[in-house]
Amino acid sequence: MIFLICSAILFIAAASFVPKKLPKSELYVIALFSMILGLCTDIVLSIKYHFYGYFTPGIQLESFLVVLILFPSSGVLFMNFYPFKKSLFNQSFYIIYWTLFCLLFEYASIASRYFYHNNWNYWYSAFSYPLLFLIHLLQLKFFRKYSK
Repeated sequence: MIFLICSAILFIAAASFVPKKLPKSELYVIALFSMILGLCTDIVLSIKYHFYGYFTPGIQLESFLVVLILFPSSGVLFMNFYPFKKSLFNQSFYIIYWTLFCLLFEYASIASRYFYHNNWNYWYSAFSYPLLFLIHLLQLKFFRKYSK
């Protein structure tokens, strides 16, 4: 639990104090979308299929810290620094970097015992994170197109 609380404080601080490159309206939508995507993913993969979970099987109040703080903060950080105007190579490298960061964070979360795997493994995560990042990018593209 200490790792989760420290992570939550660090993620909120980072997302709050880094220089913003995106408009506040986009950051707000990114944060909300990150919460919804994370919650939907967790409902299906954790609660329905028991692939992984937080703390113990079932729903715990503490797991909402992840959904309400870690998901939106990390979504904002990922999208705020995304190299939109750089080459496809740089964009791909950025996604790989974030995937590696998420895998390391997942490992630390498991080691701290606030997260666990059942029928899940790091390979699934390694393929899932880039997909989730691409979904975030598509969502922002959709928002930009329809908010004008």
